[in-house]
Amino acid sequence: MKVLMISLDRTLLGEKVSGGDAIKRHQLYGSFCDELNIIVLSRNGFQKQQLAQNVFVWPTNSTSKLFYVKDAFKIGRDIFKNNKFDLVVSQDPFLTGMAGLKLKNKFKVKLLVHWHGDFFSKEWLAQSFLNRIFIFLAKRIIKKADGLRVVSSGIQKKLLARGVKKDKIRVIATPVDLSKFLTFEQVRLNQLEAKYRREIGQKIIMFVGRLEKEKNLFWFLEVFRMIKAKYGRLKFLIIGEGSLKQELERRVHQFEIDEDVCLLGRIDFDDLTNYYRLADLLVLPSLHESFGKVLVEAGAAGLAVVATATTGSREIVVNEKTGFLVPVGNKKQMQEKILSLLKDDVLREQFGEGARKWVKENFDGDLNVKKIIKFWQELVF
Repeated sequence: MKVLMISLDRTLLGEKVSGGDAIKRHQLYGSFCDELNIIVLSRNGFQKQQLAQNVFVWPTNSTSKLFYVKDAFKIGRDIFKNNKFDLVVSQDPFLTGMAGLKLKNKFKVKLLVHWHGDFFSKEWLAQSFLNRIFIFLAKRIIKKADGLRVVSSGIQKKLLARGVKKDKIRVIATPVDLSKFLTFEQVRLNQLEAKYRREIGQKIIMFVGRLEKEKNLFWFLEVFRMIKAKYGRLKFLIIGEGSLKQELERRVHQFEIDEDVCLLGRIDFDDLTNYYRLADLLVLPSLHESFGKVLVEAGAAGLAVVATATTGSREIVVNEKTGFLVPVGNKKQMQEKILSLLKDDVLREQFGEGARKWVKENFDGDLNVKKIIKFWQELVF
């Protein structure tokens, strides 16, 4: 089976991000294929990469985002000229989906479209006028696609409600290598404890993810100030990069919580498990999530969570058993649930143990990889 994938993930081209395991995951996909070629939509400056003997990554090196689809189609067309592929996999129903649909029509090949976001949520649609245009395009693309992969049953329900046939959809969560988060390095953890937990009894809450609008971090800084005023000995660690980093730093300074909030930026993926062990609680205050990979990682590490009740978090967090779910934008409940876990060590540990068990039973990464490959084979054969 020969597969051509179209992606937005520039970590496959060597761009460093916090918490990235994309290269290993795509190498694993390639082990089930005769050949896997991946076209990554990118601006100028990247080189072609070879991730394995049969896995190749091609940058579009476009001069503008306006040319992403055109450039991806050109590269795909050239690849098809030299080698007939069985399946095109597009990583979203927008730009990569448009390029995939053009290749499907040109070469009469099967098209699988991934639907990773909660694109029908009112919060996502409200973020930008362009999102309404994108969702219009997405409806056309998924209608033409041969298969759809979604990461949660909540997304599947929304697609079914809009007339997509059930046999066209597979619910397969993003594969997570749980083994990475089941263990930690004691020496490294001791170093982190000495660096960040300066007071006896101090608690640490943590966020891991992109510093973008949908993560709702400006809102959560206000919640953190309320919690800090009531609890006192508290530190907030923010791991990740994004377009809002400078504004977050400015607001931290404006709120006079510089000593209590640390923006750590990008950290090494192999070190992430130690940070999960350091923290007492993970928070995910997002406006919308289709899945929430960090919730799976934190669960494997035995960390309790408080998250907004998005489509994705409802799939992973068992409310009042592995963590708490609160309505999106509800400051009072977010504050109350976090305080209740900070004050109750026994409950927090019970939630953490419950999360570890739940994640191990329901989000096995190797099993999800096999499900993905099986779906590819069903479409091709």
